[in-house]
Amino acid sequence: MKRYDVIIIGCGIIGAFVARELSKYQLDVLALEQKDDVGEGATKANSGILYPGFHPRGGSLKGIACAEGNRMYDALCPQLGVPMKKIGSLYVAFHAEGEEMLREKLQKGRKNGTPGMEIISGAEARSLEPQLSPAVRQALYAPTTGIISPFALILAVTRSAQENGVSFSFGTKVTGLKLQQEGATVHTDAGSFEGRYIVNAAGGNAAEVEGWLHPQDLMIRPRRGEYYLFDKQGSAGLRHVLYQAQETDEGGALLAPTIEGNLIAGPTSEDVPGYAHVETTRTGLARIERVVQKLLPEWDMGSAITSFAGVRANIKNLPKEQKDFFLRPLNGRVVSALGIKNPGMTAAPYLAGRVADLLQEQGLTLTARDRFKECPAQQRPFLQETPKRQRELFARDPRYGRVVCRCEGITEGDIVAALRDPIPPRSLNGLKKRLRVGMGRCQGSFCTTRIVEIVSRELGCAPWRVEKGLAGSSLIKGWVKP
Repeated sequence: MKRYDVIIIGCGIIGAFVARELSKYQLDVLALEQKDDVGEGATKANSGILYPGFHPRGGSLKGIACAEGNRMYDALCPQLGVPMKKIGSLYVAFHAEGEEMLREKLQKGRKNGTPGMEIISGAEARSLEPQLSPAVRQALYAPTTGIISPFALILAVTRSAQENGVSFSFGTKVTGLKLQQEGATVHTDAGSFEGRYIVNAAGGNAAEVEGWLHPQDLMIRPRRGEYYLFDKQGSAGLRHVLYQAQETDEGGALLAPTIEGNLIAGPTSEDVPGYAHVETTRTGLARIERVVQKLLPEWDMGSAITSFAGVRANIKNLPKEQKDFFLRPLNGRVVSALGIKNPGMTAAPYLAGRVADLLQEQGLTLTARDRFKECPAQQRPFLQETPKRQRELFARDPRYGRVVCRCEGITEGDIVAALRDPIPPRSLNGLKKRLRVGMGRCQGSFCTTRIVEIVSRELGCAPWRVEKGLAGSSLIKGWVKP
């Protein structure tokens, strides 16, 4: 049995960034993921915002990691080939109590190291965002707020880690963990793996994994957030991420343009019985609609094209002022990441560096690789390429000339290329993450049957055997169901 230097449990955004960070060193690293693809937990139901760092408690790990992580993306995104824009945000107040909250957020941000923030008048805020409600009295402006695609990000980070030697095992559920003097045995439904060190990045299951080693002291429970997504055409004109000083049951819902040109609104925040509860509710969507119309009174809710929900890991047994991200070493062999929720994506590159530091403090030798590859070259969809590149691709494969997804401009050649990627999709949902097929205005009503035909032909199976990849489905070889 091969013995790895480090085994990472979980391949959401934290696990993926840890894998990439460790791939910079001369180590044998294995990442285990129970789902059939990267980012199938909280990561895929993400607002796609790089937060500036004024929300978390001043001086907390969450706050510092958010501000530092935000800064790190300026260099990371060009290295990874991932589009990102720093568009700034407005955190607005409608009343005197809200104005006091703005001042509190300003102090938190400054303590966390967030640069460039200032409190501006309602009139100044409307000069930046003309659609903003006339009832807004003041706003906290944070220029470092950014937007990014969570899908493009985690795929690029994972590809970079794989290109630098990290091994990945998908559809592998960890069932137990036993520490030994010189390492640990990780038991899974696909066999056992030996590792000298373990990183617990299991998201909602991280507390359970830690519970195999010692009595649990943190109670982590699922908390659902619902979203609306609006059509690209309807989202024209919004320039900034918008939040508000919270009132009543409106929670932390926000509005933001996405990097692809849509507008996203949400999330709500409510406890649910389990991590599979990703359904939307009439009550939750009504809350989002109230916030949208409060911030942008003229907004057309009829431009919504879909709604969805995600579930994040929430610490329940600590008061709000003590809640934080927890990175902690255990038993000299394990680093555990607990309670990592929003702004986990923003904080991920910083947290990955801290995980590497903690492993080193426990005895792991970190010797830099002679040549670290930032990220393998990624092919853009055919219709986004230059005319010269399009001619080259079409000459190689005429299927690039057949448009399949009209909303997002994806061709048959793009789909075939994605199926042959080093980290290929293993479901229709995985194909969505890579190419955005079915994510446009028609939500797949036009293209899904054609995509199924293409996939079944490429995989050599009947169309009815192509699996969508819904939660709880039985996946055989990723795509095909019995």
